Amino acid sequence: MSEDFYPVLSPNPALRSPEASTQGEVLAKDVYPDLYELASEAGLPYFARLNGAGEVELYLVFESVDAFVEQTRDAVSVEFKTYQDKLLGVIWTLSDPLQPLGFPLTFDIRQAEQRGMALKMLEQPCTFLHYLAYEDGELTHIYSEAISFSAAEVERTREMIRSLFTGKTDAIPQDAQVREEETLTIPALSLPDTVLAEEGLAYVFHYSRMVAAHGAEGAQHLLMNTVRQAVLVMRRHARSEVRESAFTVWVAERGELLELIVTPGLSELFEVVHMSEEEANPFSRFLLTLPEFVETKEASPLRAGAFPFLRYEKGVLYHLELDEEVQVRLRALFVKTFPGMPVPYE
Repeated sequence: MSEDFYPVLSPNPALRSPEASTQGEVLAKDVYPDLYELASEAGLPYFARLNGAGEVELYLVFESVDAFVEQTRDAVSVEFKTYQDKLLGVIWTLSDPLQPLGFPLTFDIRQAEQRGMALKMLEQPCTFLHYLAYEDGELTHIYSEAISFSAAEVERTREMIRSLFTGKTDAIPQDAQVREEETLTIPALSLPDTVLAEEGLAYVFHYSRMVAAHGAEGAQHLLMNTVRQAVLVMRRHARSEVRESAFTVWVAERGELLELIVTPGLSELFEVVHMSEEEANPFSRFLLTLPEFVETKEASPLRAGAFPFLRYEKGVLYHLELDEEVQVRLRALFVKTFPGMPVPYE
């Protein structure tokens, strides 16, 4: 068990790390190609990395130096939690109880490399956290600091990892578990016409295949879990405008296909020069990984005959309650918006 629990990590000795001499300087692309790949091509705002010496490092990537200043006003700390079957290392940069800001690194303990990195981070005398800014296609090393963990933190987290590894999650303390945040329920009728008439981006799935593979209930559960993953990323995103955004998620069935439509499409929100939209948009990042995914397309939920079922506003997720009056209102709004066209709400 001990050999399996403590996997052997294989660092790449060619990897370079930011150091004191690079602080305040632009990192050369030919010297730090993997950092550019992770921060720009993969669009990751935070990540853990095994450096050339076999040490685990943490990285936070900001869209500008000003954003770094705004989002790191307090003493930085790392708190370990579990979420479902994974370990979270939450890097807290703002400790304001009303508006805390944390960046949740995820370690899948079932994967040997990620388990090894989590354990290595606990065993190191200290773990370096590097702050970078990505502007105009260049990475700037802003600052680095060392984070250490107490003996009690190390032991507690190691036991959490062992519990996740063995599947004995009941042994994990309640205060170390991240629970699903409560979803409030509001009537869909409470949404204004301006919201209901918004257009956005549709994610199309071959739903009949999904049902065949997982069953009707399993297919619904899979889609809802995937949507919630995207919402969780939005809630904890590094950029405040993402966390404070507002959008609605709709569903429409068309024969063997199902469309999840997000309005508005969020393209402007994620139109950042150093990120491709599909990598940066959490909905695209998660939904496109499902095997039954077919395509994305611009869409009007009203024209598709869709119904809204989730609403997100400034960090709060609402479940939308549907009834016959909602269908009547959507029908009336469709007739008003698309006069003379066949009405899908019948």
